[in-house]
Amino acid sequence: MDSSSDSENEIINLDLMAKDYESGEEVISFNYDLSISFDELQDASNDLHKESVKISKLFSYSKKTISSLEKSKFEIKCRIRKFEIRS
Repeated sequence: MDSSSDSENEIINLDLMAKDYESGEEVISFNYDLSISFDELQDASNDLHKESVKISKLFSYSKKTISSLEKSKFEIKCRIRKFEIRS
């Protein structure tokens, strides 16, 4: 980052800190590195997409498992009721 960008970021941070101070809120300072390349953003996006696909598959599998367990639970309850009626 060049010195003009650093200076601009510092001014923005100071302005935000002053506004937060005036409003009585907690002051939090962020130092954003704005020198991320398109390729880095694309790689991060691809990684997030891969993770979201994994999570989606896991969620789908979990829903199927829950459905199967609920069906088994219902069948067991029915068998118990039949057994209680016979007794």
